[in-house]
Amino acid sequence: MIKRLLPSSDLFKNISTLVIGFLAAQLIAILLQGVMRRMYPVEDFGVYEVFISITGILLVVASLRYEMAVVLPEKKEDAVNLVFTGVFSSFSFNIVLLLLIYFFEGSILSFLNLEPHHGFMLYYLPAAIFLFSTYQVFNYYLVRRKAYKEISVNKISRRLSEGGGQVFFALADKLNTGLIWGNMLGHVVNIVAGGIQMLRNGFSVKSFSIRRQWYLARKYKEFPIYNMLPALLNAICMHLPLLLINKFYDPETTAHFGLTKNVLVLPASILTVSISQVLLQSISEKCRAKESFISDLNRILVLLGILAVVMTLLILLWAPKLFALYAGQEYYISGVYARIIVAGAALKLVVAPVSNLFIPLNKIKVYSLWQAVYFLMISGLFLMSHLQIQTFLYAFLIIDVIAYGALLVIILYLSHKYEKSINQQEN
Repeated sequence: MIKRLLPSSDLFKNISTLVIGFLAAQLIAILLQGVMRRMYPVEDFGVYEVFISITGILLVVASLRYEMAVVLPEKKEDAVNLVFTGVFSSFSFNIVLLLLIYFFEGSILSFLNLEPHHGFMLYYLPAAIFLFSTYQVFNYYLVRRKAYKEISVNKISRRLSEGGGQVFFALADKLNTGLIWGNMLGHVVNIVAGGIQMLRNGFSVKSFSIRRQWYLARKYKEFPIYNMLPALLNAICMHLPLLLINKFYDPETTAHFGLTKNVLVLPASILTVSISQVLLQSISEKCRAKESFISDLNRILVLLGILAVVMTLLILLWAPKLFALYAGQEYYISGVYARIIVAGAALKLVVAPVSNLFIPLNKIKVYSLWQAVYFLMISGLFLMSHLQIQTFLYAFLIIDVIAYGALLVIILYLSHKYEKSINQQEN
């Protein structure tokens, strides 16, 4: 069914290469996580989930979004200097972050509901964010050079080195820090591999110019001014529920929810990567030509709906036993949590891959407004600290169902409005 939607072009081949790398990397991560959940204490995984969530939020602002501008300049020298601009921005951001952690460590730990002996985790954050954001800048340079195979190899090598490092540190009895050290190792391998590939793809430090970087920072200032806030809100919506669970409950509950979230989010992540970019390209062409795309959209939604129903049935019928089999009996409760929030995850699976239709329809402001409202709704979870964990998850479910249900309705409304407009033009 999807094949009829996919263009036979270099674009699809390039996207397929990225998707294969993404799938392989995620498969490696999932398989290794099942092993590591048995090797590390549940509390350690809870603290690690907090570490990953904070990294995920701050990552989107570290390089001031200049990484996205790397693909735009006509001159290679400007692209090179934008790479340096992004790296220097991230370095400066993380120096400030390190100082904030040093002066406010106690307050941060208290807000996150972490014990004082978990304070070490905070000091790894600037390094992890810098390493990850630096590779993101490198990655956009490789995208500019259409080095898609190299990007896929990097995704796989990162997951292998990260997981391998975490297993090694567990065997070396470094349980307290092993998960974070393994994560850092994955980032280091990523940067080394990415740096080598950049040099092979025309990157040259001879183009380095501080004056040019300052000029380019001003030229592409719309990225930090207009793109950074929506990206930050999206990241907060994604990671805030887990941070609040740790704040309201304990690291063990966080670890259980973290596994639930990782498993349920995976299908939507894969389908968003594999469908959204291809669908965007296909529908953008039809919008430019004033052609109908509603049949394409309907077929995709039906397919995604079938997958969502299958996922929901699997979770409702067997989730607790499957989670216990996968990660150990301690994670049986993760399957119980999955049963509660699976409807929201299933709806995301349907809506997320088609949510970029706002771009060809020139309705980015509508999507930004929805993102702001969703952020306010998610922020409402701050008021629910008195609830039992399962009741809290039902509240989270209701928010997700309302928000993504509304987003689906908006997408369908705008799509049919477009169809109506082109039909009127034909008549």
